[in-house]
Amino acid sequence: MSTPAHAGEISLDEGDVLTADAAEVARIWITNNGGASVWIAAHLLEDPTVFGYLMADTIRHAARAYAGTWAIGEDAALQAIVDGLGRQLREQFGEIETIQEGKLN
Repeated sequence: MSTPAHAGEISLDEGDVLTADAAEVARIWITNNGGASVWIAAHLLEDPTVFGYLMADTIRHAARAYAGTWAIGEDAALQAIVDGLGRQLREQFGEIETIQEGKLN
């Protein structure tokens, strides 16, 4: 069992085996139910459409995670996530601050 680098880190111990070919594309943290800290390795996926596919897959996994964690059906969790996503994209109620500009590594 590996020691997490941060107390709030998600354990990868019981997940897929990550080979030398694996790469982290995104990392998302939230602090005290407040703003998010988001890192994107855009240099790994040249076509942003592929990033969209990855986010759709992530949302489906999130719905299953919510259904398994809380008293909510997977379909209801998926709809709630999609509703929140759509609302945030339409209304853009939070300003985003870029700390590190995108670049090829």
